[in-house]
Amino acid sequence: MLRALRRALRPARLRIPARRFTAGIAALPPTAREAFGTDATAAEAIAYNRSRVATATAVTLYRSGHVLPMPDDHLDDAVRALDDFPYSAPSPETRAAIRAALAVLEADYTVTVAH
Repeated sequence: MLRALRRALRPARLRIPARRFTAGIAALPPTAREAFGTDATAAEAIAYNRSRVATATAVTLYRSGHVLPMPDDHLDDAVRALDDFPYSAPSPETRAAIRAALAVLEADYTVTVAH
């Protein structure tokens, strides 16, 4: 009974990004196996795959007008919006890479979004 009361008193929580991805979702580059074949080490493959997800996510967020700072749950939702990752949650390292890539896009005045 106490558990039911806690659920009833707990406010509902929706996890959606502040803005929809109006400019579309960036395409993911090839996976490490597709890009390197079997020549990549495990560490190289992990770093490459983390970077490809982070960069595609950052481009999608930037195109849609999202700016830093962004909470972790918004970044998780953005990664899940990519076609290949509907149920995954990024690691802290991937979230950091997303934030870094988004910061680079925001800081470079030559990068603009054309609608």
